[in-house]
Amino acid sequence: MTQPEGYPEGLEFHVDLTVGEILRRTRTHYGQTLEDVGAALRIRPSQLEAIETGHLEQLPGRVYAIGFVRGYSEYLGLDGDKMVYLFKQQSVGSKARVELNFPVPPSESKVPHVSLTMMGIIGAIVILIVWGIFYAVSPSPAMVPEVPENLSETSITEAPSVVEAAPPPVPMFETSDVVTEDTLSNTAMVLEIVQSSWIEIKNKDGASILRQVLKAGDKYMVPDEPGLTLSTGNAGGILVKVGEAEAVPLGKVAEVKRNVPLKAESFVKKP
Repeated sequence: MTQPEGYPEGLEFHVDLTVGEILRRTRTHYGQTLEDVGAALRIRPSQLEAIETGHLEQLPGRVYAIGFVRGYSEYLGLDGDKMVYLFKQQSVGSKARVELNFPVPPSESKVPHVSLTMMGIIGAIVILIVWGIFYAVSPSPAMVPEVPENLSETSITEAPSVVEAAPPPVPMFETSDVVTEDTLSNTAMVLEIVQSSWIEIKNKDGASILRQVLKAGDKYMVPDEPGLTLSTGNAGGILVKVGEAEAVPLGKVAEVKRNVPLKAESFVKKP
């Protein structure tokens, strides 16, 4: 089957699930609620639910809807570009171009009759009006304005006129900060990610210092401060390593764990 021009590589054109259903299933897999995601992305839970259920008329506008889909997808560890492309296909679809062919009446004269000329002019005006209304109501994907830069990032901010008050966004872990042996001590604790896992780490006051999906191969050094706790939707995807000791799994695959104390002595195997 031939894919349309500009189609993202690796994405099947026919997808049985809607973008909203893909997002809902991924969210529940990581043990997240709409309130959890809404707090992280600073989007109303009701608007996230509208995306999942396909009630797009409840969103503030198509450009915002595209930005919400991109941010929601990347927050869950999905490919934002592919999900946005699929969202556009499902919400707008490919519009077939209508070709109109006007019959040419037989005539011995090369100059058309005045009535036919008038009909042609009127027909052209009608086509231009229909064309203008059609593209004003349903713009093609190529004519959609670029998503604002603040909406294309993982932690996006909604328009001030529709957003509710929310706490400042949680700093995101940079995967480029590679943990090296020089940064470790005998009690340093490192989270080694073997499967994509949603993680939230809170300090002793209950404030989040990390809230995002970490992917396989990521390593995160836990800050050396007391009272830290960890919650995750996939405990089996996380290995906890303390100093030079052998890394131990946090739990089973797809197991949800909440408020696990990050104490070094809890993750060192007893001899």
